Amino acid sequence: MKLLSRVLLILGGVVLVGAIGVLAYGGLEVWKQYIAVSANRSLAFVNPVGYMITGAALALLAGALAGYALGLPRKPKPVDPPAAGAAGPSVPPEPTLR
Repeated sequence: MKLLSRVLLILGGVVLVGAIGVLAYGGLEVWKQYIAVSANRSLAFVNPVGYMITGAALALLAGALAGYALGLPRKPKPVDPPAAGAAGPSVPPEPTLR
């Protein structure tokens, strides 16, 4: 595995852990508000939609980084220069319609 692939894969993993943390915090806020409402108590409202959108965006970024890292070629094939006497591709003759 090349260095760039490895770095991108590790960075994608770190971003994924952050995404899971943000989504867990947003879920915790929803759960606390549900418990407060079901117990007929008041709790300061914290809108969890921003946390959920941020967590989903981070998860998308982590998936893109990991996918790009895994899609990079591991052992690229060297390009051979053309032979000295080789001509370019020949043009096939035009067919005659008779």
